[in-house]
Amino acid sequence: MKLIFALIISIFAVMPLEAKSDACLARSKEHFNEKEYTQAEKTLIKCLKADPKNSDALISLAGVEMILGKFNNAEQNFKRALTQLEKKSPYRAYIYSRMGDIYMRRANLKEAQKYYQAALKYEPANINALVGTGICEEKAGNLKKAVDYYKKALAVDFTNIVSRERLIALEPDILTDEELLRTMKERNIIDPVAQNFSAEDKETLKKIITAEKGSGIEYLSQKFKGKIPNGFIVERDSNKVYVRKMLTITGYNELIRQLSSDAKNFLINKGVTPAQLFKARDASGKDIFNNAGNLTDAGLTAFTKMLRGEKSYYLPGEKLPATQKEIENKIKALLAQGYYEVSPSDFVYLLDATKCREEVLHSYFRSRAIDTGNGKRRFFLSTDNTRNMRACNLPFSHLYLAVQDYHAQKKAARNNAPVYSNTFGTGNGFKINLCTKDGLKLNCQGLPD
Repeated sequence: MKLIFALIISIFAVMPLEAKSDACLARSKEHFNEKEYTQAEKTLIKCLKADPKNSDALISLAGVEMILGKFNNAEQNFKRALTQLEKKSPYRAYIYSRMGDIYMRRANLKEAQKYYQAALKYEPANINALVGTGICEEKAGNLKKAVDYYKKALAVDFTNIVSRERLIALEPDILTDEELLRTMKERNIIDPVAQNFSAEDKETLKKIITAEKGSGIEYLSQKFKGKIPNGFIVERDSNKVYVRKMLTITGYNELIRQLSSDAKNFLINKGVTPAQLFKARDASGKDIFNNAGNLTDAGLTAFTKMLRGEKSYYLPGEKLPATQKEIENKIKALLAQGYYEVSPSDFVYLLDATKCREEVLHSYFRSRAIDTGNGKRRFFLSTDNTRNMRACNLPFSHLYLAVQDYHAQKKAARNNAPVYSNTFGTGNGFKINLCTKDGLKLNCQGLPD
C-alpha cells in the first residue's frame, strides 16, 4: 500500500554525529543528498562494521532501507537502535513514527496505530505520527477522530498537504449542514439564496471534490493553456498561506465535457466505430457514456484505466469478464469434480517439461484455466485415472501426478539427491517430451508400457 504522507527529508541532519564516525557518516549523507540510496546504504553498513554500536548510523541505515523498500531490514534495524537508545532519547519518537509507517504499508492498522501513539507520547507534535494516526482512524471508520488528528497536524504545520487533502476529501461527511450549504453556494451547486440542499446536491459535491483530488483543475488548466475561463473555479484564501482552488459546478461540467471528448477520441483511435461508441460498457456491464454523450461515473473510472493501458471497455458482442462471485462458483465446481489447483511455478514447470502449449494440455488432459481478471488460475484432474489413448495411453490425472513427482524431486534435492530435469511424471528417469517441436501433436516415444 502506498503511503500518502511525506517521506523523511533528511534522516541524517537530525542526529549528532560521533566524532570518530564523522567522515563515514558524512560520505553516506553526500550519497543520500544525491539520491544515491544504494550507495548510501553500503556506506552506512561499512560505518556500522567499524562501529557496531553507532545508533546514528543504525537509524540512518533503517531510514535508507525504507526508501529502498527493504521494510523488514528497516524494522530490524529500528528495533536494534531502540535497544541502544536511552529511555528518554528524543530519537525514539522518530523511530516509533517510522515503525508506524512500516506497519501501515503492511495494512496492519492496529500495530501501526500502536507505534504512532508511542511516538506521540515522546513528541506530541510529531507530524508524521499525527497524520498516520488520522489515516488509521479514517480507515477504521472513525471519521471524527480522524478529523481531530488531521486538525492537530495542521495546527503544528498549517501547510501540511496530506492533512489538508484528507480533510477536503472528508468534507461531505464531516461538515455541518450550515457549512455544506455555504460551500455548495460557493461552488454554485445551489442558488445563492437557498436555505437547504438535497441528497442529490450532496452527491454532486462529492463528485466535484473527487474530481479536484484527481487533478481536475490541473487538467482544465492544461486544456485552456493556463487561462481557465471565469466562473470555472473559485479560490478560498486561508490566511494567504494556502490558497484553495475549488471547482464550481460550471467548471465540473466543463471538465466532464473535455474528458468525454478525449475518451471518444481515444476509443475512435482504437478502431471503435461511432455506432459502437455509445454502447460501450465497463467490466461490470455499466454504460461508459450517458444519453447526452458524456462519461458516466463508471465511464470516468474506465477511461482512467484505459489511459493506463488496461482493458476496461467492452463493445457490443464482447463477453464481459466474470464477476468475482461467478469466478468463485466456477472454482468450487472444479474442485468438486476432482480438480487440483496448481501454482504458477508448477505450471511453468509443466510447460517446460512437456514442451506442450497450454491449449494442448486442455485438449488432451482436460485441464482448465480460469481468468480472474488478475491473471489465470489453473486446475488439473487429480482423481480420474482413466487411460487416455489419445494422450499416449496416459491417465487424465497425469498432469497432477507429474506435479506431485516434481515436488518429490525438489524435496529430494534438498537432501542432496539429484533432480532429473528431463523426467516428467515417471519418477524413474524416462525422458518424456509429450509434444513435438511444433507444439501441437503428442510424441509418445520413450514412454514405458
